[in-house]
Formats: sequence, structure tokens, C-alpha cells
Amino acid sequence: MNNSKYNFKSIKSLCTENSFYIFYNWTKWLSNQKKYSTNTVLSYTYDFKYFINFLSIHLSSSKISFSDISNLKVKDFRSWLSFLATLKNNIKPNSLARARASIKSFYYYCIFINKIKSSEIEKLSSPKLPKSIPRALSENQIFKIIKLLSSEKNQIIRDRNLALIYLLWGCGLRITEALSLDISQIKKEFLIILGKGKKERMLPLLPEIKKKLDSWIISRKKISLIKSNAVFISKNGNRLTSRYIQKLIEKVRNELNLEKNITPHSFRHSFASHLLTNGVDLRTLQLMLGHSSLTTTQHYLKITNSFADKVYKKTH
Repeated sequence: MNNSKYNFKSIKSLCTENSFYIFYNWTKWLSNQKKYSTNTVLSYTYDFKYFINFLSIHLSSSKISFSDISNLKVKDFRSWLSFLATLKNNIKPNSLARARASIKSFYYYCIFINKIKSSEIEKLSSPKLPKSIPRALSENQIFKIIKLLSSEKNQIIRDRNLALIYLLWGCGLRITEALSLDISQIKKEFLIILGKGKKERMLPLLPEIKKKLDSWIISRKKISLIKSNAVFISKNGNRLTSRYIQKLIEKVRNELNLEKNITPHSFRHSFASHLLTNGVDLRTLQLMLGHSSLTTTQHYLKITNSFADKVYKKTH
């Protein structure tokens, strides 16, 4: 089934009042209790919309009751995954895994609030995902990017974009962390970051990074109508969006003829790989990146091991 030809209906229009009420409370639970980010909750909601639309077809029902949802068998869940694969021909394994995680989370919540005792979705085995090596930029590539951004004639845009790149590379911030940063989170010698799960961490500010931030804060005041306390704002005074950063990096990538897999997140990967190459220990890096598990941080060792292999072959 082609996604463009299928007219998706809203969750509310396909659910009975009771099942929609449980769905709504689940999203609140994700935000308030699980402390998931707004983007994650939106993604889970998006996955649930596909799930409910599938059920309306699968069960030939215009309204999906909670009884329908709670009585699904493992074969129904497998049909749902096949539905997703057919609907999106190029769906990635990570997207399928997230869809599973989203709906499993919904059923976990239903068990948690004692609406059901168990669900056969637990019998659905999780796929083994290929572990991708983070995409890192070389120091030379980053210097070229900084040089290109420094050539911007508009001082406000120049100071803002340079400060943003310095933060992403120099502090290893996620793009969402940088864009959600407020003025009050910038201290004299460190940043207060609210990461995934709203976990707070402090990052030291190197003098060069602080200098770029200070230059931007001065230029920021020249914007006539500031509507947000955000550090990074648009010319209209609103908080900068991730789409703007994506377009900026796309433009930089094209002008410098960089690989297509270079994204805003590549600067965070570069931060990690450059520190590891220069001898930082994993525990320190874990704290700076805001990883809850050391296993996540260990993925970056693949980059440095590759680097060490090249140096060994070149110099031995």
C-alpha cells in the first residue's frame, strides 16, 4: 500500500472515547513520568497513529475499542509490522524498531495502570539492528566550515552560526540541547544543560567558546523584537528551529563538497572522537555527553580504533 495514496485518519476519529482517553493519558505519562522529550512523545504518537489506522483496516472497524486493543494476538502484531513495511517501502530497521518500542510502551502503560494483565506484543522478538559507526568530521573539515561561516557578511547571522557550531563541536551538545538552551543556562565558566530525560549536567566553557558566545549575545541584542529567552533565535526573535540548522549544514556541505552523511549531529560525534583520540577516558566522556550508559559511549571507540589502525599502518 502506498503511503501517498492512503488517507490517514486521526487517532481520535478512530478510537472509542475510552481507548482515546487511555492513549491521551499515556502521552502525558511519557512526558511527566518518563520525562521523554517533546520530540520523542511526538514520534510515539505518530507511531500510534499508524497502529490505530492499521487496526481499523485489520479489524474492519470504524471505531477501535480498548477491548480490540487488549485482545490482539502476536500474529496481529506481525501483520501490523508487515503493514508498516508495505506502506513505507524504504522504511529503515531503526524506524521499525522504534515503532515496536512505541507500541510496547503503550501496552506497558496499560499494564502499569492495571487495565490489562499482559500483552502478546511481548512475544514479538526485537530485531538486531546494525550498529552504525558515528560520522565524525576531521579537524581540518571543521576548520574549513568555521572559515566559511566566518565569511558571512551579516554580522548577526555570522556571530550566531559561529557560536552554534563552536558549541556543538566544543561542548558536544545534541542539536536539541543547543536549541533549547536559554540565556540563564550560560554561566561564567560553564553551561547548565538539560539533556535526555531532563537530566541536568554541567559542561565547562573553554575561553574560545565563551568568546564566541559572548560575541553572539552582544549581536543578539540588536534584533529588534526578541520573543524568547532562547540563546539562539531567528531574525524574527523566535527560538531557532532544527530545520534551520539542517539547511545550514546542507548548504555548508554542498559548498565544501563534504559527504552527504554529514549532519548537525556530526559535530557531537566529532567532539567525542577528537577527545578520545587525544586521550580522554570513557567515564569523563560519558559525563560530558550525558549518556546514561557507558555502552553508548563505547561506540565511539570504533572511530578511534580506526584512527589508530591508520596511524599504525602509516608509521610502523
